[in-house]
Amino acid sequence: MHVLFQRFRHAFRGLARQPGYAAVAVLTLALGLGASTAIFTVVNAVLLRSLPFAGPDRLVYLRESKLPQLPEFSVSPGNFLAWQAQNGTFEAMAAYGGGSFNLTGTGEPERLAGDRATANLFGLLGIRPVLGRNFRPDEDTAGGPPVVLLSHGLWQRRFGGDPGIVGRASH
Repeated sequence: MHVLFQRFRHAFRGLARQPGYAAVAVLTLALGLGASTAIFTVVNAVLLRSLPFAGPDRLVYLRESKLPQLPEFSVSPGNFLAWQAQNGTFEAMAAYGGGSFNLTGTGEPERLAGDRATANLFGLLGIRPVLGRNFRPDEDTAGGPPVVLLSHGLWQRRFGGDPGIVGRASH
């Protein structure tokens, strides 16, 4: 232990005699540690940590592409229904698509980003709402009743976390 202490003391004296060299050494170590931390964070989030869904190893994400030179497109509703009707491989199929929506009723009208989803999406992913219920199959039809699931952030911000919002119809 005494020898190790002497070697460290000798190394620090040498660095003190050459402050430019010491600065470059410290900067190199800092950059190396920072880059290693950043790379590990990305690898951990993308590859090592599993998805927060039930049976993530059984999930498949499907998209369609019109032509090789064009980007991929979301699946059209008609194609999704055809895939679902002809499905002989997957246990279940669900669809979702992004959009923007107007929230009216109480308070100022607000434009919100959201998704449309088939009724079975949350059940397929093993997700249960904190309050209320998931969508029902009868709400997944043309002309069905308008039903929404609110994000926790919107529920807190717009409705003050009021549990009485569950089941309330908008005006």
